[in-house]
Amino acid sequence: MPQPVALIMAGGRGQRFWPLSTEARPKQFLDLEQTGRTLLQTTVDRVLPLLGSPERLFVASGTRYLPLIREQLPELPEANLLVEPEARDSAPAIALSALRIKARLGDVTMGVFSSDHRVEDAAAFHRVVSDAVSLAEQQQGLVSIGVTPTRPATGYGYVERGDPSGAGFEVVRFVEKPNRAKAEAYVAGGRHLWNAGMFVWPVDTILNELRLHAADLMNPLDRAFADGSVDQAFGRLPKISIDYAVMEKTDRAFVVEGNFGWDDIGDWAALERLLPAADGAGGAVFGPHAGHDAQGNIVYTDGADDVLVAYGVKDLVIVKRGDTVLVLPKSRVGDIKAVLEDERLREWVP
Repeated sequence: MPQPVALIMAGGRGQRFWPLSTEARPKQFLDLEQTGRTLLQTTVDRVLPLLGSPERLFVASGTRYLPLIREQLPELPEANLLVEPEARDSAPAIALSALRIKARLGDVTMGVFSSDHRVEDAAAFHRVVSDAVSLAEQQQGLVSIGVTPTRPATGYGYVERGDPSGAGFEVVRFVEKPNRAKAEAYVAGGRHLWNAGMFVWPVDTILNELRLHAADLMNPLDRAFADGSVDQAFGRLPKISIDYAVMEKTDRAFVVEGNFGWDDIGDWAALERLLPAADGAGGAVFGPHAGHDAQGNIVYTDGADDVLVAYGVKDLVIVKRGDTVLVLPKSRVGDIKAVLEDERLREWVP
């Protein structure tokens, strides 16, 4: 088989990291950890050694973000920028990207990776992806990269592994975000992995499985791709994730287990894992901050001359970006999208 290709999904809006992440510059284009590289750039840095050349790297995103991608990834060939005519979730984006890659390169093995994840151990990640490539080619199957859970997270989906198969396992089932009791049982049982949203498959296999399980998506897309009307047809495709469209229905699903320090950096609560406070008060701090009788707060400021003072409060998220300040309980970080949908705030929300 030829060298695999990688598709990086970079069209998300990163709303749960507002106000640092905005619709004009979502979190994948930000240097959240102040390392000098954005999340998108570190994803490319991590994936490129598996490919051998930027010619085998593809990035899918919306038209709005093409200037940011060109600025941050000057090595990426222009033809490898795969434009989504409209945001329709992951299944339509992957389906269209697979059709375009098949037209150019044939039935290659294709890895799909998010642009906003964090991986601590790149060498371990490379070994796991190589195992996934081998398994996908041997079985002509759809391989999910499952992450060894380190805590009973209720915000992640899980994959239940079954019998061994090559470098991985057959998939028994995919489980959507469980409650706390189920998550604890999954971690204790040792058969469930986090569904990290990373996949490896032969292009023909994913296209065939999409046609089998998501005909309402693939039938119009195949016709539009054949007659050159994708831009007009794409917005009418169903809005559905690849998990719901295919992975939860297929009998060709496999999983390879990985333990490489993964985090999806999904919302502000993730900073508590990534940037723990040094004062022993819990929480996380980034930027100038003075706390007094304060515990468990997540504090972030993007201005070197700004000072945030937390006094007598606990378990809050306090974020300052420019002239915008966000304050909310840590337990409500998942509700930030509601702020962006509030009509009363439209004139102030950047």
